[in-house]
Amino acid sequence: MKRRNLIQRIKNNLEPAQKLPDDVVIKFLKVLENIPHEEMSCEETYAQLDEFVEREVKSHDAARIMPLIREHIDLCPECCDEYEALLDVLEHTKEN
Repeated sequence: MKRRNLIQRIKNNLEPAQKLPDDVVIKFLKVLENIPHEEMSCEETYAQLDEFVEREVKSHDAARIMPLIREHIDLCPECCDEYEALLDVLEHTKEN
């Protein structure tokens, strides 16, 4: 095989993939919507809430490292109240 042909074959393989039709993308999104996602209970959240709040106060990366707890806090008023109370205590303790 000549170099030119070989180079052309490599270029053809490196070209961007064809765009997917919209109906394929929509079907794929519907499949993703139906995949059950993990949820945490209030008990599981309470068990890790102090670690979450400490990490939040120290480095502000808690939501990235513990996304299920962040999601639960955002959706559950009782756990959110507990989170805010713990956060308030730690922030005031940190200032002193």
